Amino acid sequence: MGKKLYVVMTCLLLLSFLLSACGGGPAAPASGEGEGEKVIKIGVAISMTGQVAREGKFEKDGVDYWKDLVNEAGGIDVGGEKYKVEVVYYDDQSSPETSMKLTEKLITEDKVQFLIGPYSSGIQTAAAAIGEKYKIITITPLANATTIYDKGYKYIFSVLPPATQYLQLLIDMAVELDPAPRTIAIMVRDDPFGTSVAEGVRDRAIEKGLDVVYYEKFPKDVNDVSTMLSAIKGLNPDIVVASTLYQDAVLITKQAKDLQVCPKILTYSVGVSIPDFPQELGPDAEYIMGAEWWLPNMGWKGEVIPSSEEFGVEFEKKFGYAPSYHSAAGAAAGLILQLAIEDAGTLDTEKVREALLNFDHQIFWGPTAWDETGANIAGASGVIQIQNGQVVSIYPKDIEQATPIYPMPCWNER
Repeated sequence: MGKKLYVVMTCLLLLSFLLSACGGGPAAPASGEGEGEKVIKIGVAISMTGQVAREGKFEKDGVDYWKDLVNEAGGIDVGGEKYKVEVVYYDDQSSPETSMKLTEKLITEDKVQFLIGPYSSGIQTAAAAIGEKYKIITITPLANATTIYDKGYKYIFSVLPPATQYLQLLIDMAVELDPAPRTIAIMVRDDPFGTSVAEGVRDRAIEKGLDVVYYEKFPKDVNDVSTMLSAIKGLNPDIVVASTLYQDAVLITKQAKDLQVCPKILTYSVGVSIPDFPQELGPDAEYIMGAEWWLPNMGWKGEVIPSSEEFGVEFEKKFGYAPSYHSAAGAAAGLILQLAIEDAGTLDTEKVREALLNFDHQIFWGPTAWDETGANIAGASGVIQIQNGQVVSIYPKDIEQATPIYPMPCWNER
């Protein structure tokens, strides 16, 4: 009996081995699946410390808003099966080199299936090469320098429209004011984003008949722009535009006040819409203009998140502060990926990419569509101004909350 039993057991083990080798055994777990519920893993290397940690936090809160919303609803529908969302975060320390290393770690060690990109074009420029190397789709919320999308990449898609468009609408508004401005000075942050913004402003200003009297770059880690501002003061331009990140906008404002640089319009790319800006500068933030890619009052309707207004209300309830476009773009990145996966009905990269290129959804972020480079060719922006300590939209008319205060009173006349 013992010998017969031994033979039977041996045969059964051999049969089991042969079935597994031929594909007849139990299937290996799909990528992203754990035991029990199915999971889609999304990797995000983002700035939690360093120079752009403030903006990184805003983006992360937006991604988390979407993640919680979709998981509470049961997950993403992939061909009739529900997958929960798992987001793997790492701190890139505001460093492009660190972002590259962490992006590779997310792909090769954590086995993420998709990426949501970091804040800032400089950091994303470095990380994009890694996602492209491994053919991993990246939805990048807050990186829109044209240099990223001129490289022929196939797997990166921007939530924001091209940075060249950022402040062009401000020029359109300015030439309609009375008296119309005639001269403009442009301060350029020396990085891919700053250069793209400044080139777009310069080109639109020339197109609208303005005289560009000053166009100079400043380092991205600058801590003194007094020499530039003194030169601008001597030229007395009607408009001063600076392509900035938050810390640049604060620095320029403080030194412009010290030097009594008083253009009719003072405007920045990034800074004005961030809640810390009027809090840090107090009355000195008054009358400064900027641009927003997204505002709660823009009136956009959509799927999953019903409207821009509802996102603003619900986000503030959850996180305790009103969202700027940074947080909205983070949530939009997740939502865009969700809708593309559901359209594709699969997690296959090439089919999800095809669904993105044929994206046909209304979302709370506003118009969204991409060309083959991954640039959002359908988006728009609005002009904002600080009035009575609040950010209000002043242009175009369909989102106007207040009329522009123009010209800006000089610092010593307030």
